Order: sequence, then C-alpha cells, then structure tokens
Amino acid sequence: MSNAIRAVVVDDHQILREGVRMLLGQSGEGRAIEVVGEAATGTEALALLEEKKPEVMVLDLAIPEVLGIDVCRAARARGVHVVILTMHVSSEHVRRAKEAGAEGYVVKGSGVSALAAAIRAIVDGQPGPFPLLAIDPIAKLSPRERQVLVEVARGHTNKQIADRLAISAHTVNTHRIHIMEKLGVHDAVALTRLAVAAGLLSE
Repeated sequence: MSNAIRAVVVDDHQILREGVRMLLGQSGEGRAIEVVGEAATGTEALALLEEKKPEVMVLDLAIPEVLGIDVCRAARARGVHVVILTMHVSSEHVRRAKEAGAEGYVVKGSGVSALAAAIRAIVDGQPGPFPLLAIDPIAKLSPRERQVLVEVARGHTNKQIADRLAISAHTVNTHRIHIMEKLGVHDAVALTRLAVAAGLLSE
C-alpha cells in the first residue's frame, strides 16, 4: 500500500494493538491506513520512531518505562502526528495531551471509525477530535498552585513542600488557602481526592 498512511500503535495490551491494527487496515472510506509497527512500552515506542519513520502514532497515555506524554513530545519533535487513544477522559489528561502536542484524542470504546477519521483528518491538516468536557476546577489554579496541590496530595508537609519548591513555608500555606478557596474544599483529604481524580499524581 504505497499511498497508505504509515501508522504505529503504542499500547501495553497486545490484544488491543492487534485489534487496532486489523480494524484500521479494514477501515472504510478514505486513504488506507497501514500499521507498520507496534510497541508495548515507551522505550519501544521511541525506537519505532527511528526504525519505522511513521506518519502517525496512535498512543495510549498509560504505558510503562517512558511516560506516554514524553513519547508524544518526542514524536511531535520528529514531525510525527499523534492521536491519543486512551480510557482517561479527565480535563487534566486532555490538557496535558494538548500541551505535549497531540493533535487528536480518542477515547477507547469510541469505535475504529472515530480513530480512523482522526488519523485521516490530522494527516490532511485538519483539526483532530478532542473530548468536550465540563469546566475543570483545576483549571482555576495557577501553575504554582498546581505544584503545591500535587505535593499536598502526596502527603508532604508545608515544610517539605517549601524545601522541594524552594519557597517559604508561609508561601506554601498561603497557596494552600487559595487552593482550597478556589476548589471549594476545606482539608487535605478533599484536596487529595481532587488531585487523584484529575490525574495530577501521574505528572
């Protein structure tokens, strides 16, 4: 298939990779899509970029060894289009994928037609799909407040957070107060729940 879109699939579940390969090869109208390589880990995915020279990478965020977000950045740096294929639908995951350069975001279970359409769209220079999500309360936080929230959720004290972020304990406490006001919660347990739900602890 000389005119086919060359794609690689990165996911740590073999049965999913094989299914995506087969279904993309049979996917309906438009330019053919040929899966020329598969990877189960971030390390293998980075090697595929060099070995297979794909046009598109279909990438799960939750892969071992090298973070999916870092693989996405590496692929985009090489001019490879990236479509995220994942079960994660939080605003935080979508935001991080966009920041890493992903051009499409397809939720597992959407059907192969949605994935194939996303691949063809971005290769043709059109916008890829991204989930429409409710307003994310985490988006209200400044970058520093997000850092403090992550450290609080990891169980660190104000003093430990201050040392890790090179700021004063007083500043940490001020950030905590502002975070709780913005998120409408009143204790560290509630902050931790929000951080986990938003996927912040995977950063």
